[in-house]
Amino acid sequence: MLKKTGSDILGTWNDQAIVHAFRSASRLFNLLPTDDAYRLGVRLIHLWISLDRNHHRIIKKNLELALGLTPDSPESKKLRAKILEHLGFNLCEFFLLQKSANRRRFLHNLKINGLEHLLRAEQEGRGAIIISAHLGNWELAGGLSKYLREPIATVGKPLKNSPSLYTIIEHTRREIGFLPLNKSGSASTLVRTLKKGKIIALLVDQRVRRRFRIWSPFFGHQVPTIPSPAILARLSGSPIIPAFTYRERPLHHHIVIEEPILVPKTGASQIIIAEYTKRLNRLMEEHIRRHPAQWFWPHDRWRKIRSSSD
Repeated sequence: MLKKTGSDILGTWNDQAIVHAFRSASRLFNLLPTDDAYRLGVRLIHLWISLDRNHHRIIKKNLELALGLTPDSPESKKLRAKILEHLGFNLCEFFLLQKSANRRRFLHNLKINGLEHLLRAEQEGRGAIIISAHLGNWELAGGLSKYLREPIATVGKPLKNSPSLYTIIEHTRREIGFLPLNKSGSASTLVRTLKKGKIIALLVDQRVRRRFRIWSPFFGHQVPTIPSPAILARLSGSPIIPAFTYRERPLHHHIVIEEPILVPKTGASQIIIAEYTKRLNRLMEEHIRRHPAQWFWPHDRWRKIRSSSD
């Protein structure tokens, strides 16, 4: 039997401390009246951004790169305030969703447009690849599962610093309607899942590692982009179904499901994958422009940009 090292013991202690803090925060948010809970979420985000100047800088830089808003402009300042409010609302809802009564409340208030596209895909039995972005409260898309025969499978990335917290988060996702899969799952595993007629969901708007990326335009800049949806669709024959969430007001969310996109199984593979990845980026950009305050701007999406001459 191997003895635990000092780093193992410290890691376990950190894991337990994080879970304790999480549960304490969850109890606090769920004890407060709803309006006060949302206000607390916003205050905590303002505190975070005042201490974390790097992410504040990233938000300003991203707004300038993507939307052409210079940091000192009134438009940028106004939008940044709305972005922080949205992040605060998401933080609040993250804790509220730990309580089963609140989960039912959120899902009851969920408005869905285009559900027929998802139902038709399930009836056809070819599986489907839902693609989405970190827009609105994307976790609530799991609520679509209640209209389907089986839960929507999602690919998640375990938390290295707190496996126990990730277990709690996975439980919440299951209760909302998702079936979490490990991010280390191979493409072949996902293709087999799709060929069984199951539906998977992928968030595809963030920066990716070198081995998984292709360069594709996003808000006017060539950025490393994940081509997985087009690759999986081509290998499985499953349609891609874009779906995006946004918040109408506290406790009330809206999911917009677009018409399915069919990727040809024949033809030059690299050209087709690049073409459809570009198309999906353009569609995500359109939805982000409709609700710019509700996208996750602290992510350094444009850290790597390739010039047209590269």
